[in-house]
Amino acid sequence: MPDINDYICNKCHFSLPQGWGGYLYVIDDNGKRIVCPHPDEGRTIRKILGKKATRQMILDRTGYNSDCVCLNCLHQFELDIGDDEGAEDNNERSVRYYYCKYSMFHSYGTNKRRDQRICPKCKSENVKTVIEMVDKTCPKCKTGIIEKKWTWRVS
Repeated sequence: MPDINDYICNKCHFSLPQGWGGYLYVIDDNGKRIVCPHPDEGRTIRKILGKKATRQMILDRTGYNSDCVCLNCLHQFELDIGDDEGAEDNNERSVRYYYCKYSMFHSYGTNKRRDQRICPKCKSENVKTVIEMVDKTCPKCKTGIIEKKWTWRVS
């Protein structure tokens, strides 16, 4: 089971969303992204798409929303940036597959990019995922470091 982590500045205690960096989703017939809670991702996908959904339909209508933060205005939000927009290193891709490997739909949709890295609040392109922020300078105080701390819980 994936670890649940806190992402927090070691100086000012600025915090980012708790969890493992994002979540799998399925797109319903109205275009709305429905969260696929772990560990029942497959059940949610079947409920939304039907038991007879083809592999291609599942590929087309699933994705992975990453928890993100705007480094300019500090707004926190979710984006599906796909694996091809990966982190500065491979940590983000590893986390996605670690999270998803417990689902029979583990590889579906996780490499498609549906959103651009643009803050919905201030329109800045200076956007990072929570995973990309680990061991980096805090965007709020500019002196601390964002640390990943295991909460001693798993999903």
